Amino acid sequence: MNRYEFEYCGINSRTDLHLVMGHVALPIAPTISESTVSIPNKYGNEYYGTSWESKVISIPCTMPAVDYETYVQTLQNLTNVFVNLDDDPAGTEYPLVFGINPDVTYYGHFTQIPTPTFMSETVTDVQFTLEFTMSDPRGFLPKQTIALNGGIDNKVTPAGNAPTEPIISIIPKRTIYYCGYVLNGGQVAIGTDDQDELADPTPKYETVVNDPMTTLANFSTDATVISPMTDHGSIKSQGSFSSTGGTIIVKPKDRSGHRDWGTVYAGWGGPMGHYTKGPTTVLDNWRIEGFIDFRKWAGTHSSRAIARAGYLITDSNGQTIGRMEITDNVAGGGRSPVLYIQITKPGGKFDAGDGIHHTFYNKHGDSRFFKNGKSEKVKIPYKRTVTVKTKKKGKKGKTTVTSQKKNVTKTETVDNLNHTDVFSTFYGKMWIEKDGNEWSYGVIRYNLNTHLPYKDKKYAFSYAGKWYDSNGTFSGLKLGSFGIIAMKHGIQEDLVKPPVKYHEPYISFGNVKIQKVNSVKERSAQPIANANDEIIINTEDQQVMVNGEVSGFQASTDWPKLNGGKVNDMMFAGDIADADIQLQLTPKIK
Repeated sequence: MNRYEFEYCGINSRTDLHLVMGHVALPIAPTISESTVSIPNKYGNEYYGTSWESKVISIPCTMPAVDYETYVQTLQNLTNVFVNLDDDPAGTEYPLVFGINPDVTYYGHFTQIPTPTFMSETVTDVQFTLEFTMSDPRGFLPKQTIALNGGIDNKVTPAGNAPTEPIISIIPKRTIYYCGYVLNGGQVAIGTDDQDELADPTPKYETVVNDPMTTLANFSTDATVISPMTDHGSIKSQGSFSSTGGTIIVKPKDRSGHRDWGTVYAGWGGPMGHYTKGPTTVLDNWRIEGFIDFRKWAGTHSSRAIARAGYLITDSNGQTIGRMEITDNVAGGGRSPVLYIQITKPGGKFDAGDGIHHTFYNKHGDSRFFKNGKSEKVKIPYKRTVTVKTKKKGKKGKTTVTSQKKNVTKTETVDNLNHTDVFSTFYGKMWIEKDGNEWSYGVIRYNLNTHLPYKDKKYAFSYAGKWYDSNGTFSGLKLGSFGIIAMKHGIQEDLVKPPVKYHEPYISFGNVKIQKVNSVKERSAQPIANANDEIIINTEDQQVMVNGEVSGFQASTDWPKLNGGKVNDMMFAGDIADADIQLQLTPKIK
């Protein structure tokens, strides 16, 4: 890549887009916003600090074109690259690299893509200036990996000149109950180092099923197997699932967002499956968690779509004893979905007032995500056959009547409320746990790109709660397995002839874990990792993981950072003096 080129998402400005980049003046600093308060009768004001906001890079471009046809084609290529309508989560930013400094990557989004201006009336060459805005104004240098020693004071000097977030990998040689480190006055501590609490090493949780949900081979869709499963309302098993190699989804029918829900049906219809690979024993006390990706599309008809997706928890007879399910409201098109986390006596259908179920969660999520869009009246055309009678008088005065059937087009008017909430576009984990008569439950939204919980408060959502079953009403609910259910409810667009096409909801299931819950002493310490396990302390995402799973032992920490271009002292604690420790970091520049 030469000095007068840039690459956006790996696409070269010269070789791929046929642009000539002009002189780019990189900004010295981000947008500056100071915080001050005027004080009556004071000479001057009170200064409370400076906010460093986003950074904007202006990219002047020239697009040579030998003729008008080349100009039109090149312009279309630019549209395909710069106008991104993919299903990436809101807030996603993309990489940009300049030939003048190819080791630095900027992440951001275009905030100005102007109409090109012809350089003269006699040529088809045009000029325009792109504006690229970075929410994180830092530039990212190539990643560094540094081996560390858990038994000494480590001296680390990262590249760059800005603070950067370390990612620490620790592989211990033995079972450990505590580890951590001190860095630049901050600290990270995981687990407990109180040796008096190590008398009972029994783990609180034993994982008995850990399925990434990459294949349908572990599920049965046989009618005799799935028939004991019940859910709220009347459901009809039809249609089919498929596997992407990464998740289980409703099988696509075409590339226009239509899926195999089965035959057109006025009620709830879609595929169901029952898990057949575990647990090997029925669990008295248990925890189950699973991921769901549930996405609805905006649009006159697409937002009116009605769907549901969930996990049905079953007993040893395959009967439903609980559910974790996102479902649309049938009453009124365009309503926002609701998450249900509930338990029931075996075979219950979660009907109001049945006396055999309990609801942990029945909400639209956080109110800050709830939005009432502009309601609209939607006209749905349909064909109808009518009989037309024609009278004709003959020469002798005799009148004859002939009947003829004709197809006419009529319209039906329905509502589109355009309501949305956090579950309208949701990827995340939900769980239920039973420990005797103590129940806990929750939901957390994940970033689809990083597969970690959102740390940006703009998108982050989580909820957790506890409930004590004082009467022991549900103490006998024993987990035998689980099922998955994905269904679509017929709407007027489906039932008219011809049907009105729209983008149907996307549903996928992934990463189900079932654990046996053991009774342990309240003060007994639990091991955070065994020999050869990998502990990842990720300061970028403020998350601790063990063997790729989010650890139950979250760090007690202020997530200290490394200072770029300076010597940083880092010292470790815990029984990890001989552990394999590596530091990974992405140096930053201001």
